[in-house]
Amino acid sequence: MIAHVHGTLADVLMDAVIIEVGGIGLHVQIPANVLSHLPSPGQKVKLYTHLAVREDGMELFGFREEADRVAFLQLLGVGGIGPKTALAAISQLGTARLWPAILQEDATLLGTVPGIGKKIARRVIVELKDRIQKQHLVGSEAGTVASSSGEALAALVALGYNEREAAEAIRLVDQQASADTAELVRAALRSLGK
Repeated sequence: MIAHVHGTLADVLMDAVIIEVGGIGLHVQIPANVLSHLPSPGQKVKLYTHLAVREDGMELFGFREEADRVAFLQLLGVGGIGPKTALAAISQLGTARLWPAILQEDATLLGTVPGIGKKIARRVIVELKDRIQKQHLVGSEAGTVASSSGEALAALVALGYNEREAAEAIRLVDQQASADTAELVRAALRSLGK
């Protein structure tokens, strides 16, 4: 498996990038939310990746954050979801909205992702809800607190913190703060300011 790619951004396409590594141009498919975070062509870029091997070829998928790659892999483990659909879910929801939607059993939100209908949305919830709680992919086990955690994570990312450090700050303060999103954000900001 190719865990990450670090090289020169050669070209930006509609849903992919070409990254030159050692004289070889790698075609890496990316979620739409990565496009706005890319440097200019000719500059260095690092993406966390997953190589999907199928009968008709291989495809390389890249993500800005390791958390997005983990979410992509979790989605691939659900029957009926292939790489394109998993990539669409990461593009549209990101982990900040995906995990709370699963914990709150929000099949309607999951069903808005192209390729995920009501039946597959229910399957995603059934197959991933317990798994993401056990693997601590979200900051808490209660649906309402998970929602606040997801909203707080989105707020911190919007303020310019990367998803990994924001998620860690929320995890550290989540047990002390109430389920109120604003209080969780304030506590996480205090933690990040130390």
